[in-house]
Amino acid sequence: MGPLETHSLDQDERKLAGKLAGVLFLTAGLTAVMLLFLPGIEGVHRSWVVGLGVGCLAWALFCLTVARPAQHGLWFWHLPAVSALAVTAGIMAATGGDDSPARFYVFFMLVYVTYFFARREALLYLPACVAVAVSPLFYDGTALDDGYLGELIVICPAYVVLGALIMDGRSLHVALREQARMLSLCDPLTDLPNRRAMVEWVGERMRRGASVGLMLVDLDGFKDVNTVHGYPAGDAVLRETARTLRSCVRPDDVVSRLGGDEFAVLTSPADPDALVMLSDRVLAGVRGMAERLDLAEVRLTASVGWALYPDDADTIDELIAAADICMRGAKQTGKDRALSAVDWTPAA
Repeated sequence: MGPLETHSLDQDERKLAGKLAGVLFLTAGLTAVMLLFLPGIEGVHRSWVVGLGVGCLAWALFCLTVARPAQHGLWFWHLPAVSALAVTAGIMAATGGDDSPARFYVFFMLVYVTYFFARREALLYLPACVAVAVSPLFYDGTALDDGYLGELIVICPAYVVLGALIMDGRSLHVALREQARMLSLCDPLTDLPNRRAMVEWVGERMRRGASVGLMLVDLDGFKDVNTVHGYPAGDAVLRETARTLRSCVRPDDVVSRLGGDEFAVLTSPADPDALVMLSDRVLAGVRGMAERLDLAEVRLTASVGWALYPDDADTIDELIAAADICMRGAKQTGKDRALSAVDWTPAA
């Protein structure tokens, strides 16, 4: 997995990372050009600076106007990071080494890579940022005499500490956001995925072109459970229904609670014969659950309706509507049964 995938950046953050890369390169290009006009600049390799500056401006233009960050692979994120470090080192060498204003650009690169990259990859860029800052010691004979070593003794540890703090803060941010996302997709009573999670799951399979079976399960007699035995008993029935439905499906299938006493079973790939057998298991499972719970004065069964994508629907909304019509048809025609879009005339 790449840096953005590991960090679980959402679409807005991917766009932000791409735009920020463009802004950083735009700043680098303009800075490189401006350095040529500063008074007192001597011994500058102007051709190198101009070339690097034009390259930065070209990449900035691409990032800000052409690129679609959410659609690009790893190259889009590593290329600017590696290139920026190389460009910074080159501009430093061409504009005075330890005296070059470009050396402060390492700070921006450090913030970029430690925030937008995964920890294991940011840890590779961290020493690279330090190496760029130290590089003038190897080619600038006056660096030691100018006190550059003392500056590095302060700057390099500061870079390391700053990078570690940003990575820790970013990791905490991702963990909290992922926790909030999981809570938003989970039914707290049954620990099943909720309706929103169901829609995401179905949509993902549809985009892949896979067949999807959606089965809606509604409990018959559930209101009587709450009336006769109270709401705690009703909650216990819902939790037991969740366990029963999960025991009826394959490991890769999904059971979801849509609200109240209505559940959904999602299966992919799917075919009519498999859904018929699954609906039989669900009906039998609910009957067995009712016997185990021994709910006096209450007859608890299930009405099931199912539909198949792409046979019975072209969109998620159509698939849910078709399954819902079939489930209501099962209730209207006697309950404790399952109907499909083929079985139930109004659905067709």
